[in-house]
Amino acid sequence: MNTIEVQEKIWSVRENWDMLKPYLNDKDVQKVLDEAMTEFSEGNPNRKMWTPGDAPWEYTTSSYWVERIDEKVENDEQYCEELEVLDKEWVSKTNLEDDDLWDNDEYRNQWGLLFDKYYKKHSPKEGTIEYYQFVHGCHWINVFTAKLIEKALNVETDIWQTETHTVVEFVKDDVCYCADILIEWETTEELCKFMYKNIES
Repeated sequence: MNTIEVQEKIWSVRENWDMLKPYLNDKDVQKVLDEAMTEFSEGNPNRKMWTPGDAPWEYTTSSYWVERIDEKVENDEQYCEELEVLDKEWVSKTNLEDDDLWDNDEYRNQWGLLFDKYYKKHSPKEGTIEYYQFVHGCHWINVFTAKLIEKALNVETDIWQTETHTVVEFVKDDVCYCADILIEWETTEELCKFMYKNIES
């Protein structure tokens, strides 16, 4: 009897995002997303409770997204130009030095409105992979990834979970694939090493 050797490969969620996008609003996919994010929220009662329609990336428990969005805002030429105009206006209006403007509550409010406008501009947009990247939330968001892949590829999926990380597994055309919406893995060896990184043998 011939045995088929199953290959193991990484299935890039990012590279295949266009294949997955049509199923983002599928009712079964949304149901799994809502259940997973609600489970996370209920386990973290001091944080915002999940509401259907929320952006998963906003539930990231570290400064990952804040740092990246802040950097994009600071490098936005249009933001810098508007900030310069705002500062000049307030220096002229108050006779304060640039460094002293922060002592003025009204200036801080105006700056906050300007910054928020560009923060929203550079925040992950609905329909993009980044929008669903709940960083450090792999145990919840990759359950959503699994359902998304099931719908798009018409395959059965499994969840591979360790104390360190969670990814999706599925078999298609005699190849066992691993998929992860959060991290772009180069090889299955790299992934496997990470999965057991903090686990004592």
